[in-house]
Amino acid sequence: MYLTLDDGYCRAFVEAFSRKEDMPRPKLHSDEFILDTALGILLQKGPSAFTLSDVAEAVGISRAALIQRFKDKATLHRKVMERTTQEVRDYFAGASPEKGLDPLWAMLKDLIAGMGAGVGTEGYLLLLWGDIQEPSLRTLAAERNRLVLKAIEARLPAGPRPPEHTAGLIQTVIQGSCMQWLVEPEGELAAFMTKRTHMLLSVLYPDHVFG
Repeated sequence: MYLTLDDGYCRAFVEAFSRKEDMPRPKLHSDEFILDTALGILLQKGPSAFTLSDVAEAVGISRAALIQRFKDKATLHRKVMERTTQEVRDYFAGASPEKGLDPLWAMLKDLIAGMGAGVGTEGYLLLLWGDIQEPSLRTLAAERNRLVLKAIEARLPAGPRPPEHTAGLIQTVIQGSCMQWLVEPEGELAAFMTKRTHMLLSVLYPDHVFG
């Protein structure tokens, strides 16, 4: 499902959620298939450059048929991000609620693993740019960000610092490490982010071994 600024979370969560074996593959020309295709084009071209014609051609339907189902480009974009936000909600709704540093570390490693080698991560920066330009998309982006923050906070111990403060710091390091990697790539993105997150947790909780 994605961890650059906010929309890196989209990538990480989409990846993590799609690894579930019981997830059905979207049927050809279904709304889910069209939204999958539209997301790919959004990442390739960016929100300002992608067109309904691009999506219609990739899906294999007419532009008129696409308009009949999704009205216009803005609606299609919003539907893509609404679905992504729902996937983030579903991911955390199905996640283990177990509290503790080990469950927290397991969750963070799973999410960060969705970033993979980092190929195409730049596309999520364009997606984020689109999010912050339109109020309804920005609201969805903020919700995804809060869902991650609250999931981290819920798994943290009560001390020695307030969980809400520590959760914000952990999230900041995760997102910041992605931006560091984009500027100066070093190895695979997921490995780089995992290492930086491990370093922070080891400083915050020096008596705990994060395996």
